[in-house]
Amino acid sequence: MVGEQGAAADGVGADSDAVSDTDGLPSGLDGPADLEGLDPLLIEGMRVLRYPHTTEKDENGEQTEWHCDVVVADGVPAPGFSTYATSGVRQFPTNLTSEDGKELCTEFVLAARTTAREAADVADACALAASNGTFHIAPGAVIPDAVKFVAPNLRCEHILLVPPFLWPELEVVRDLSDDVVLTRLQAVPITRGELQFAAEKGADALMERLESRGADVSNFDRPSVV
Repeated sequence: MVGEQGAAADGVGADSDAVSDTDGLPSGLDGPADLEGLDPLLIEGMRVLRYPHTTEKDENGEQTEWHCDVVVADGVPAPGFSTYATSGVRQFPTNLTSEDGKELCTEFVLAARTTAREAADVADACALAASNGTFHIAPGAVIPDAVKFVAPNLRCEHILLVPPFLWPELEVVRDLSDDVVLTRLQAVPITRGELQFAAEKGADALMERLESRGADVSNFDRPSVV
């Protein structure tokens, strides 16, 4: 399902406030990125972009600064493609627990053509949506306008969250403590019509349709399958 052509853009995070240095380590804010569990992405040339943010005002009118790190690994999962993985989303509640009662937290991962550098900003847009705490972050959930927010002229405007399927060695579930479990979800770009299809028939039905039609889920500007 990784296919022929991705949307092109110049520069990583060209329209964002992300910062990085030439060694691939975050700069401009205190604290390192948490890269545990991302072993398949820790390759030569890997870099980390840091997106600084401020939370919405709470009931006391106070705000908190936070950041989302986006790990960028070119050539993964295949030559010509890049993987983008967040680190920082886990601090926000998913409003879900595991079967044994542990709190679930999440990070996002997505694949795009290496030319599609807006993908880093899309990953951060997903993190911003998670920070608002307005929806359950779980397989089958949709993040509306996550792509449109970054690149309004692309056909895939939204993100569907699914279990990761492009990185066999990626750690998808990790115990952070006795009470907290980290999961990773893949961000799949979908069109407006596919969003409606998923609402009517379910996310699994949409994924089956994408698979049967050979859709390139790394291409934010691919044709719709419905």
